[in-house]
Amino acid sequence: MQTASDRAAAAWLKPEFARRLAILWVAGLALVYLIRYEAWLLPFQLFGLFKASLPTFYIGQHFHEFWAARIRDFLCVGAILAAAMASGAAVVSGLIKCHDLFAVLFALAAGFWVLAVFVLILGAVSVRLVPYAFLAILCWLLPAPRKLVGDFFFSKEKIDGWAKFMIVCVVAAAALNFAGALTPPFEYDTLEYHLGALADYQRAGHIVFLPHNFYSNLPQLTEMLYLLAMSVTSDIAAKLLHWIFGVLGAFATYSVARRLWSRNVALTAAALFYCTPFVQDLSQTARVDLATAFFATLALGALIVWSEQPSEENWIWLSALCVGGAVATKWTAIPVVLFSAMVFAAVVGKSFRLPAIICLTCFVFVVPWLVKNWLLAGNPVYPLFYGWFPHPHWSAARAAVFAARHAPTFEWQTIGKFFAFPWDFSFTEPGAVPLLLMTAPLLVLVRHLEQPAKRAGKLFVGAYVGWFCFTFRPWRFLFPSFGLAAATGAYALYKMAREPAVQRTARVSVGIVLALSLAVLAVNDLVDAGNPEQVPPQMNFVQYALGHFSRSEFLARIGGNVLEPIIWMNEHLPENAKVVYIGEARVYYARNPVLWSTAFDQHPLAVLSREATTGEGLLALLRSRGVTDIYMNRSELARLQRGYHYMAGANWSAIDDLLQHHAREIHASGSRRVYELTE
Repeated sequence: MQTASDRAAAAWLKPEFARRLAILWVAGLALVYLIRYEAWLLPFQLFGLFKASLPTFYIGQHFHEFWAARIRDFLCVGAILAAAMASGAAVVSGLIKCHDLFAVLFALAAGFWVLAVFVLILGAVSVRLVPYAFLAILCWLLPAPRKLVGDFFFSKEKIDGWAKFMIVCVVAAAALNFAGALTPPFEYDTLEYHLGALADYQRAGHIVFLPHNFYSNLPQLTEMLYLLAMSVTSDIAAKLLHWIFGVLGAFATYSVARRLWSRNVALTAAALFYCTPFVQDLSQTARVDLATAFFATLALGALIVWSEQPSEENWIWLSALCVGGAVATKWTAIPVVLFSAMVFAAVVGKSFRLPAIICLTCFVFVVPWLVKNWLLAGNPVYPLFYGWFPHPHWSAARAAVFAARHAPTFEWQTIGKFFAFPWDFSFTEPGAVPLLLMTAPLLVLVRHLEQPAKRAGKLFVGAYVGWFCFTFRPWRFLFPSFGLAAATGAYALYKMAREPAVQRTARVSVGIVLALSLAVLAVNDLVDAGNPEQVPPQMNFVQYALGHFSRSEFLARIGGNVLEPIIWMNEHLPENAKVVYIGEARVYYARNPVLWSTAFDQHPLAVLSREATTGEGLLALLRSRGVTDIYMNRSELARLQRGYHYMAGANWSAIDDLLQHHAREIHASGSRRVYELTE
């Protein structure tokens, strides 16, 4: 039942003025995107690129080898989903009152956590034991999983033509995102720690403390699933898992909107969330942001459902479960998801008991990784709180640099940024399209606003405030709340589209932007992955999937040959070689043992150079540790020194003396050099 406040939601606007303002807003933003940011050129760019690429659409020599390996990856990912579904349903069956898609997703979310904890425990003993986590599939013998999984995808509710178009857009986007997910990992953070730390665990034989990689001490729910995939098949299976999390995020957005409103609204919400180039950028990596978004969408959606049925506290527990899952994937979910969820529960429930339930449940879900850090590093949140938990591999100087890079800044321009960021993130950021900005703000123009929509809008604003006030504000930290924004945008679009003029304008404008968004995805699949300006492309995602290149060839040429020296060293250095990496953190593909550090950790060479006074002394120290070669990425070194005080305090005179008088250059690629140590 609507209250007086609901009916007055847009009473300050006359209906005619609200309609005109909606038309102006949606059409205006579409025109800005088309003209100011030259998006109208995208179809021509795509057509030209497609025409130039046509001669390359043939089966290559590596096609059968490639797809044979991918079939194994698909089976592995399917087994992970089956194990998660079975174990999750067994755990949360008592909290699930209905058997629909929403319920299935909550069971899957719980199962991902259960499976990740199994992998963590097994991996702490031995990485070889990790595949035994698949024993969770035996939970299918229990009645709960089989009872839950039913005919939940089908509905007798009719869908209109627009909703059918949304289905086409989501399917097309998933297919286009899939191409990038099939390539070997190449993104920086993936190679540095999301998969890089897992590779170190595999080399060590079990999960260990990594003094050179503090990122390995962050919560690792998603990475544990990646470790399971890598232990059974390959790292592409890990990437496919992240792609799956993107698809599941679209399902989660759909299920929230479907539960609150209608199937037509839900399909629009799924498209608004999923059909953005930013999702593709994430889908072609083994990062964790799409997993965080999946958990966050379920967590925030469950809170809104509970607010409509306050007596059914099972929704609070399900929400708390997913809040914990989100935080267990990424610390930044604390201000964006946990903060907003606790405030919402306190305000709506008018009690501090419910926020306490959410907070304590979240803590329980993060405990396995806190215990792991305590046992390995002596600090449950290493490297945070250095003053309370000093550690020989961290320092006050490193802690100060870390805080300076990750703390939010508040200046006289801060208020302006608070309102400017939504525009910037919708137009100027890589992978940005204004779909959410075109639709979600329409909520303020809706007359007879329903309570769930009002609460969803406020919950998103709470997530935005948490992100703005307590993070250093990269866009992807806010991304977990985009599913909720998409749901509110879809609802507002349907409510405003009841007027024929608004409907035509809104659907044409949003449809055009969606189509252009898909064009961006297609261009990304066709553009040359080594040099985007090269036409016709010599190597792209489609050509790789067609088997034109081997894995090593693709990696050596990706991103302007940035990984080429590492591939070269794998092929030319002897097996007993040991390499120091300077200005390079993408060590995942290194075949030989490597000494290195992230931008924030203490670099082993910096420590050794302070012990030596000359290049000769440094050479002796390196020799005593078995080092035979040095790899220096000079351009990356300069960037890290400017922005992160990388290798601060190193004795560069000794390092330069070493390279000039006691090393011989054996390979060069742009600003990257490989040196062999001499006497």
